[in-house]
Amino acid sequence: MQKIAIIALGCPKNTVEAEYLLGVFKNKYLAISDNLNEADIAVIHTCSFIKIAREESEKYIRRVLDVKKKTGLRVYVSGCLPQLLKEKMLVLFPDIDGFVGTGTLKNLPELIFNKNFNSFLLPPGGLNNSNYRLLSSNIPSTYLKIAEGCGHKCSFCIIPTLRGRYESRAIKSLTDEAKALANNGIKELILVAQDTTNYGKDIYGVFALDKLLTKLAKINGLKWIRLLYAYPSSITDKLLEVFKEYKNICNYMDIPIQHISKNILSAMRRPLSTVAIIEKIKNKLPDIVLRTSIITGFPGETKKDVNELIAFLNQGYFQYVGVFEYSNQKEADSSKLNQQVKAVVAKERRILIENTQYEIFKAKIDKIKGTTLDLLVEKCLSKDSKYHIKGRGYFQSPEIDGSITSTTNSPLIAGKFYKATIKCVRGYNIEASFLD
Repeated sequence: MQKIAIIALGCPKNTVEAEYLLGVFKNKYLAISDNLNEADIAVIHTCSFIKIAREESEKYIRRVLDVKKKTGLRVYVSGCLPQLLKEKMLVLFPDIDGFVGTGTLKNLPELIFNKNFNSFLLPPGGLNNSNYRLLSSNIPSTYLKIAEGCGHKCSFCIIPTLRGRYESRAIKSLTDEAKALANNGIKELILVAQDTTNYGKDIYGVFALDKLLTKLAKINGLKWIRLLYAYPSSITDKLLEVFKEYKNICNYMDIPIQHISKNILSAMRRPLSTVAIIEKIKNKLPDIVLRTSIITGFPGETKKDVNELIAFLNQGYFQYVGVFEYSNQKEADSSKLNQQVKAVVAKERRILIENTQYEIFKAKIDKIKGTTLDLLVEKCLSKDSKYHIKGRGYFQSPEIDGSITSTTNSPLIAGKFYKATIKCVRGYNIEASFLD
């Protein structure tokens, strides 16, 4: 039996697609391998949203092609990089065996099994639904991709070009998948899309994320349901009411605002009402933990804009902030704007904002020291006659919000929830002690 290895790069949405592909290939009687040196086929599922993501994708392709020289591995590339480069893929990487874009992922098996599939037919889209899914992680958390594509026209973003128009999945399809995941031991379900709060508008005529969450919250076994990538202007009062109603919907929301200066938001083609929306959320849900993303060095950004942003952050609305330097992609409309900011200035501003936000984060954790909460254990390792525990609280999304760590005298079971008391913070990691 031939072995296939799939490397997923980029965001959680890519992870879900890679898991769909793993399920498809396993169903086609291929063995799944995580060792390139033992695999017969490799698929690199790429990202190219920003420059650094494209560079990472290209680096991995070269690394896998080096393995091909030694083992005869067949190498295929899928996702956003082929969608961006199209025919140039074979110019840059003549040794790959084939490629598919975002809208032709479902045709990857045809390409691999030599059924005359044309690599150059690359309409945008994504693998948004599948009857097969093989989870790639042993932790009891996973992502549910509720929609594909994007209907916004942010000037810095090429996602609509790479992924096409916004397409929601039906509520029944999503609840069926969520039930199957819960039956397989998943305790935490994290909703993702390019814009989660726009969910349902294209197929139901109204924003329907509140209805979807209500259905998901009633599924047995789901302890936590978490929301990422909420677009500010699509956050409705009905959605906030659902957060109040169901305890297993984490009191946590990720809302990428990108900036706060109206001058910059206008140039970005982002909602100008962002401040009012954040204030409304905190008024209705005062204890909610908010995360956001910010871009520094956007064309035309001034010291005044940065100071305005810092003043807003200092109001303490956000517990976590991801800060990214502006990536000038020639395919994006923002590349044509005047007053491009030097990379060194964008970096200085990123560091300034990160330092500002870290002090806010520490102050927030100081306020909850001594608080006892449910901790989801992800790892339990034995070392030096102690058990070293790594997990998360409801206010931490995997991989981006740090962890909660502890040592215990007795082992804890990964995938289960335990009561723990917050002790202190080191960096973005929090130390806790477990109750006897």
